[in-house]
Amino acid sequence: MPFEGDKRPYERKDVMAFQGFRPGVYGIFKDNIALYIGNSGDIKTRVLRHLSNDNPDITANQPNGWFAEIMAGAGQAKIEERQKQLIEEYKPICQ
Repeated sequence: MPFEGDKRPYERKDVMAFQGFRPGVYGIFKDNIALYIGNSGDIKTRVLRHLSNDNPDITANQPNGWFAEIMAGAGQAKIEERQKQLIEEYKPICQ
C-alpha cells in the first residue's frame, strides 16, 4: 500500500509549513525513487534534520520530494509496522 497523501516539495519552507509534533512515518524521494523511509514522534523535526544533512547519503542523492503519514494514537509498534511495509514496497536506496 503506497504512502497516503500528497508528495510535498523537499524544501525547508514546505517542511516548516507541515504541522509539528505529529507522529508517523515519512519518506524522502528523488523523483519516484525512494531514498529513505523513517518514523518519528515528530515528523517535522526529523525531516528538518535530514534537510540539515544529518544523513549525507540522502543529501548526495538530491531529494526533491517527501511524504508523511500522520499516525496519531497508533502506538509505536503500529508505526514501526507501517514503516516496515513501506520499506518492503519502495526499497529505499539509503536505508
